[in-house]
Amino acid sequence: MSEPDPVPPGAGYFADYEVYAMGEVVAWGQITLAWAGDGDCGPAMLIRRLRQAAADQHGMEAGAIRLRQVCRL
Repeated sequence: MSEPDPVPPGAGYFADYEVYAMGEVVAWGQITLAWAGDGDCGPAMLIRRLRQAAADQHGMEAGAIRLRQVCRL
């Protein structure tokens, strides 16, 4: 298995997600993220930032977010 590519500085990302509460989907949406290349630029950090940004929009914890699709713009 190969190692994931690092996230390039200046990249933009789009994610489609669902919000779960008590095991049920309660909301869904889309979000974009512009990556400035600051700090850790690994794939795991990208996923954490996308989930946190989506959670912030709904006033939820990041653990309630399920990313369905992530695309580089």
